[in-house]
Amino acid sequence: MSGGYIGKILFVNLSTGMIEEEVLSEQICRDFIGGYGIGARVLYSRQKAGVDPLGPENILGFVTGPLTGTPVPTGTRFSVVAKSPLTGGWGDANSGGYFGPYLKFAGYDGVFFTGISPKPVYILIDNGSVDIKDASHLWGKDTYETEDTLLGLYDQSHVACIGPAGEKLSLIAGIMTDHGSYAARSGLGAVMGSKKLKAVVVLGNKDVPIFDNIAVDSIRAEQIKIWRMPRPSGQSHMERMNKYGTSHGAYESAHNGDSPVKNWGGIGVVDIPDRSSIHYDVFAARVVKGYGCWHCPLRCKGILKAGEGEYPYVAGSRRPEYETIAVFGTNCGNIHTESIMMANDICNRAGIDTLSTGGVIAFAMELYENGILNKQDTGDIDLEWGNHEAMIAMAIKVANREGLGGILADGVKIAAERIGKGAEKYAVHIGGQELGMHDPKAPSRTQSWPPAARYQMDATPGRHTTGF
Repeated sequence: MSGGYIGKILFVNLSTGMIEEEVLSEQICRDFIGGYGIGARVLYSRQKAGVDPLGPENILGFVTGPLTGTPVPTGTRFSVVAKSPLTGGWGDANSGGYFGPYLKFAGYDGVFFTGISPKPVYILIDNGSVDIKDASHLWGKDTYETEDTLLGLYDQSHVACIGPAGEKLSLIAGIMTDHGSYAARSGLGAVMGSKKLKAVVVLGNKDVPIFDNIAVDSIRAEQIKIWRMPRPSGQSHMERMNKYGTSHGAYESAHNGDSPVKNWGGIGVVDIPDRSSIHYDVFAARVVKGYGCWHCPLRCKGILKAGEGEYPYVAGSRRPEYETIAVFGTNCGNIHTESIMMANDICNRAGIDTLSTGGVIAFAMELYENGILNKQDTGDIDLEWGNHEAMIAMAIKVANREGLGGILADGVKIAAERIGKGAEKYAVHIGGQELGMHDPKAPSRTQSWPPAARYQMDATPGRHTTGF
């Protein structure tokens, strides 16, 4: 097969240890575009209706698209797909980094898992060779420790893994790669944990076939030229992304009505009058090194120096991006810079979705404000709006499934059902999924129509990046 696909997909039954390789037909690739499309085709054609999302029959797939691993700008992405334990419907999560390209370089367009391993395992895919390896020594480790251990064993490899949140089947757990590229949504980290699959390791040097290299190089050059064109602000898109990533959006959105405030019930200019501490230059000042996904010229990610004061996150943690800043910032009534970066680091290491974690904490804060939760419920944590110390304490409890955090760790819908007392009134979600940090009523700078319809109607509800 030519034109962006290796032409092979892999199926691994973790219950039996059976590994099978299948040809990926050109017709499938034409009919179902990209990793998302192929993943949907495989699940809907091979998975029974009504399966338990955390049971052996749920299919978990890591799938690439035709641009992954090619010179096309941002050709780095891969999709993770499965039945979502959070919503009970179609689940997908998307990530950049290096894992997607290297899955192709290892010889496959996708890998799908069924069954449940009798013990913790990881999968090694090395230039077409596939092995199931014991991961007992990795179980319990956070995502950074897991990745570093495996990178030490396999030179030039890349890793997708879960942390303790996925192992403990938190329904808001995700899948981490490259210490900060995160397939976060739909609770697919819990699906991976239910299968006792700690990590997938990929390495290889196979070429991704391209039909017309000259045309692809031309497209890349033209796109980079557009990104380098100055904007009215004076900075080009590339300069802005290089320096700030998406963190630049939080300061603007705090007052323009885009970012939610106090669990979607507040108003930025009223409740957060001073937004100076979430200005993009404040976050940029903490960055010691910029980096990017595989061959992406935007290089929009940032590595942080060690945390200051009461939040000593270690050097090498990742700068939070817009969604994370908004959910642990305005949505919790909080503008404390270091606490937002600490919360991001807690979630990254535990392997838990920052959007959902910040969402459940804001939900708990509103319950606390309305007397539905008290200090006895919270473990003596004073969950008042803007109390960044309380926010961090609860983030740790959610990540570890401790006390009230064990209830919140399955998202606001299920948490509201368990708490009762009218808590469902304050649970902001669609189908069980917490929303992206963009007001459903408000069009953004990049879209002239509001996201309300796609929040409700997309196959993966509440998502800010799909259904355009």
